[in-house]
Amino acid sequence: MTTVDDVAAGDDDVQAVRRWVRLSCTEPGTHLPALAEIAGDLRLSTDTVRSALEQLAAEGMVTLFEGYRLYSVGTTTPTERAYRLLRTAIHRSYEPGERFMTRYDIGQHFNIGGKEAAAAVRQLIAEGLLVGPRGQYVNAFSPEQQRRRVKQLRERASDLRREALELMRTAREIEQDLPTGGDSQAT
Repeated sequence: MTTVDDVAAGDDDVQAVRRWVRLSCTEPGTHLPALAEIAGDLRLSTDTVRSALEQLAAEGMVTLFEGYRLYSVGTTTPTERAYRLLRTAIHRSYEPGERFMTRYDIGQHFNIGGKEAAAAVRQLIAEGLLVGPRGQYVNAFSPEQQRRRVKQLRERASDLRREALELMRTAREIEQDLPTGGDSQAT
């Protein structure tokens, strides 16, 4: 084992990286930039940032894609990301009975691979959001489905409010750590 492998991030370093992730990358599945960029922003070594991210991965806050040294926010897989993007597009831009995008169009519009697009469409068909041969049309929702959707949207709004409050709390903590007023630091 090399000395690089022995670097362990302290609690303060882990908290700093946690705050950086929360403030910089809020969408689950968003890939984090290179370790060197995060380290530069936080004025930490890349080894310390790597150690902190590994601790955050153990908590489930970030995901490490083994073999790639690539981290992303949360535990969203590419298929889950595709599913979320398509579900959001359906609810924002499509009327019941309207023809939905082809898998090719999905890939081009959202920069999603063919396998991920197909898996996301299958999931949307299983949920009843898309119908017809190969999920070509947006389903007309029954009153019960509409009530269920409203409930889901309210739960999501509640989750987003909680997340916003946490981000505002983190921003206040950071602001308190900043120098006050017009003080200029000598370099």
